[in-house]
Amino acid sequence: MSTLLSRAWGRTVKWLQLIVNGHILNPIWHSREERRKTRYRATYNAVMDYLWRYNMDIEEATLPPISEEEEPERAFTIWFQGEENAPELVKACFRSMRRHLKQELVVLDEKTLFDWISLPDFVIRKWREGKIPHTQFSDICRAELLYRHGGLWFDATDYVTAPVPQSIMDQDVFIFMAGEKIRGSYAFIQSCFLRAKKGNPLMGIWREADLIYWKEENSKINYFVHHLLLRTAIFTNDLAARSYVRMPKIDQDPTHALWGEHAVDPYSPQLYEQLTSGSFFQKTNYKDRRLKNLPKGSIAEFMINQ
Repeated sequence: MSTLLSRAWGRTVKWLQLIVNGHILNPIWHSREERRKTRYRATYNAVMDYLWRYNMDIEEATLPPISEEEEPERAFTIWFQGEENAPELVKACFRSMRRHLKQELVVLDEKTLFDWISLPDFVIRKWREGKIPHTQFSDICRAELLYRHGGLWFDATDYVTAPVPQSIMDQDVFIFMAGEKIRGSYAFIQSCFLRAKKGNPLMGIWREADLIYWKEENSKINYFVHHLLLRTAIFTNDLAARSYVRMPKIDQDPTHALWGEHAVDPYSPQLYEQLTSGSFFQKTNYKDRRLKNLPKGSIAEFMINQ
């Protein structure tokens, strides 16, 4: 069977697995939460079954060479259209980063990004053709940035409320675990914040896993394909597994304590401190429909106007 037919058949099997295990065999008399967990298990199993076709036998010696020049710790983020064109909430997130981070903030856009990264032509071409969506291209870029330069990655919608703890800065690599508060907990880890030292092999292997996938594929098998490619690498690559085992395992749930349930609550210093005390940043959502008609004096209004 040709590679193209094999991929097509694999995707067909994946969707059949999801329909059967996630819906047909998901009893309607179960609670909404039980049914959600069943769908997530079915999604995870179907996607991982598909991704096993890719060989992640990546050795450290085969990773791209990087400059031996020492670099200062930086925080990276991307807004492809340029910071000046970002929504007000995203601009507020950038201000929060500059207010609290000890590291220099580098806000990259479509023009400046390639001053910092080096990716194969096929990745850039597929991104420009729309085959790799912005979100998944950003996933590739963050692994590339931290492998080549080290430092921190923040999503443009991360609202920072305190410096990054030294316990995280001391790690060779740190990735929050998925937790249970948000959609897609089956994704295993999150990637809206990352920390890695320059040349970290886990970040390099993650970068290579992305490239292995996108060299063959013209669309994402799942929104969280970047996350599950790392899981595939950890299962099949000894170097990735050793690096992952050494990493502290901390759920991301405290980074979602504020926005979803409390963004439009009336602001008070006490409530804001309570909601933000569990983490050094809070994940927000610039597409949130509530932003079109924010209540005066709400927590979200306070954050945007800071």
